[in-house]
Formats: sequence, C-alpha cells, structure tokens
Amino acid sequence: MKDTIPTHFFVLAVVRDGDRFLVVEERDGTWYLPAGRVELGESLVAALVRETIEEAAQLVGVHGIVGVDHTWHGGHARVRFVFSAYLGVRTPPKDQPDHHSRRAAWLSREAIAALPLRHVEVLRWIDRVTRGAPLLPASAYEWVGPEGSPQTIEGRQ
Repeated sequence: MKDTIPTHFFVLAVVRDGDRFLVVEERDGTWYLPAGRVELGESLVAALVRETIEEAAQLVGVHGIVGVDHTWHGGHARVRFVFSAYLGVRTPPKDQPDHHSRRAAWLSREAIAALPLRHVEVLRWIDRVTRGAPLLPASAYEWVGPEGSPQTIEGRQ
C-alpha cells in the first residue's frame, strides 16, 4: 500500500479595480497577493474571501479561477487556486499591522513591479488577468469528485 500524501490547499486573489491591483505587505516586508491556506471544512471561495478580509480589509467577489498549480514539497503537496476577483465594497485597505499582514494597497502594475515582491509570480498572475486569460467558473472545483464517480460540467452524470 502506498503512503498517503498530505496535501495543503491555498487560495490567491488577483483583485482588480480599474488599472489598480490589491497587494499586501507581508510581515517580512515583501509584497504579495492576498493569499492563504484553506481551513478544514471551508470552501475555496470562502477561504479567498476570508483571507482577503484578514490580510487587506477588503471584501471581494469572484470572477473565476485564472490558474491552478500543484507542487511537491518533500513530504507534502501544495495545491493553489488562483482567483480573479473584484472589489465588493469600496472601503480603505488595511493600514494597521497585525499577525496576518502589515498593510494593503491598491497599486498599478508598474508600482507593484517596483516593490520588493515575495515572488515575481505576482506580476505573472496580474498579467494573465490583464490579458483576459480564460477563466474557469469559481465553482469548477466542485466538479472534482471521488475517483470513479464521473462528473460533468453541470455537476451531474
């Protein structure tokens, strides 16, 4: 019998408002997209909304999934769902540090490129959204079912 692979699920939000994007200053001083781990029993969309509120004090809605990646990290796997999102309610972004992040800001791609980024992928995801990359519906993850149970786009056989 093969060993199971502990797998952690994460969500990232590319939140666009006109020509500006929402970014978060991490506790280490680098900048990244609002992101975080999905908690037990939480849907991907609920995790995305929660993480964006915690890290940026912004309420968002979801356009769809712009990308999914899977990475093996030596004893566990990581699966990330990257969502294209929009501002749900116009309020000031977070400006007081806490254990989630230091602050958040709405910036142009050019301004973001000048920041110390946690990873250059921030710009790649922003570019995909800006180019109008095809999106999977936000509910696409619901298509996934147990092995051997055929699923269709409508979620029915």
